[in-house]
Amino acid sequence: MSSIAKLLEQFLAHPFKNLAAIITAAVTSFFVVRAIYRVTFHPLVRFPGPKLRAISHLPHAFSGERGRQPYDVRELHKKYGPVVRICPNQLSFITPGSWEDIHGHAATKKLLKYGYFKVRPDAQPMLTTSGEEHSRQRSAFAHGFSQRAISEQSPTLTAHVDNLIAMLEQKVKQESVFDVGEWMRFLAFDIIGDFTLNTQFECVKNQRYHPWVALLMKWFRAVSFVTNANAFGQLAPFIMLFAPVEHLKGVKDHLDMSAQKVRERLAIGDDPTRNDLWTYLLRNKGDKALSLGEMEVNAALFIIAATEPLSDVLCGTLYFLALYPEVREKLRAELESCMGSDDALTMANTARSPYLHAVINESMRMYPPIPGGMRRKTPPQGHTISGIEIPPDTVVAVYQLAAFTLPNNFARTDQFIPERWLPADHPERPKDTLGDHQDVFQPFSVGPKNCIGKGLAYAEMKLIIARFACAFDCKVVDDGFAIDKQTAYLFRDRPPLKLEVKMRKVS
Repeated sequence: MSSIAKLLEQFLAHPFKNLAAIITAAVTSFFVVRAIYRVTFHPLVRFPGPKLRAISHLPHAFSGERGRQPYDVRELHKKYGPVVRICPNQLSFITPGSWEDIHGHAATKKLLKYGYFKVRPDAQPMLTTSGEEHSRQRSAFAHGFSQRAISEQSPTLTAHVDNLIAMLEQKVKQESVFDVGEWMRFLAFDIIGDFTLNTQFECVKNQRYHPWVALLMKWFRAVSFVTNANAFGQLAPFIMLFAPVEHLKGVKDHLDMSAQKVRERLAIGDDPTRNDLWTYLLRNKGDKALSLGEMEVNAALFIIAATEPLSDVLCGTLYFLALYPEVREKLRAELESCMGSDDALTMANTARSPYLHAVINESMRMYPPIPGGMRRKTPPQGHTISGIEIPPDTVVAVYQLAAFTLPNNFARTDQFIPERWLPADHPERPKDTLGDHQDVFQPFSVGPKNCIGKGLAYAEMKLIIARFACAFDCKVVDDGFAIDKQTAYLFRDRPPLKLEVKMRKVS
């Protein structure tokens, strides 16, 4: 009793100091016990991966903050195999069947989207919704991305590409070495701004970014920060205290400006002279119609989800065509055989070029525009992925960079081989690529929540790449665009693509 009384006396003599010691000891004990649990008894303990990543979210979050998360996950797959525990509660897959098991029609009814944040309290875009809400919104937008709608976009898209080629023809007369990637981003914003917001950014014409575009750069960084913060669960609000205020303000400004442009477009109504996204959306009536808030947030998200991936694919493809002139010459020969009597390249005839499709696919394989993974959470009863039983409440994803560029799925993975995408019986298909797991290549995802703009994106990319390849010769002048040295947040933080560009010499 005397010893207990003595301890009590000592505690009362320095109450705050001793209370702090007790709290510190309790917190330390909690983290130690939790760390031991996560590497010994946790349901994911049977999956390979670094012990530190099994204990804490910090390595993954810091990797994301540095912009190297997709590359670091690829290194983990190299070391640990096709299924890796990259966080205490998260698994990364690069197995061929994982796309269908995580994002397919059957899976999407069980696995919920994970890690998304509310864009606005009164309305959510299609990207972040699930279930019937997602289906309703997707149905409303479906006609705007149908094959008929894409075909009707041909005059508008052609006009934008004509403007680009004309401006570049003037540019190469003044200087031969410049950042081609900047021009691809100019074009992407011009096209998507016209289609989704009825807005003429005129970036190509003015050879500079519209002030609005600068806001989108802040959006990308802000979303990346919030995504990493959410990984900390209950600590997320504390992490958000360190969020870049300027970038978060850019998110709000972009939403406000998008909302204003939507209201201006709605005021015009169903104009038969226009063929933009709203031409089709305004025809939805009753239960199929979207609320004003839903229109506004979807417009804001569409311009983000469409511009950066499009410009990334364009840059990646032009980079590889500059590195591999023999591929460029082969592509030109096929494109010229597809031309009509007027020697013009159009959306219609570029769609008939299998080698062009192969070139773009191989570029997206080696340089995926979204190198990370879209996360889903397994249901309370667990889920089976690639024949493996996954415990309940596990976050799962397919990291595209790892899945597309490791020898688990593709032969000669670090070589640019468009012929791997030709039919298996094609005489130019390399035999060692016949074992490629091409079903793992899903840059637009799969299932009912895949990218609704896939068809439009391919049409845009094919016409732009075809026109550029047939108009200009180009070569890489330095290693500043080296693809494995780049960083990526929500999308790629792309460095300048410096090419030496000249008018094509036709013999």
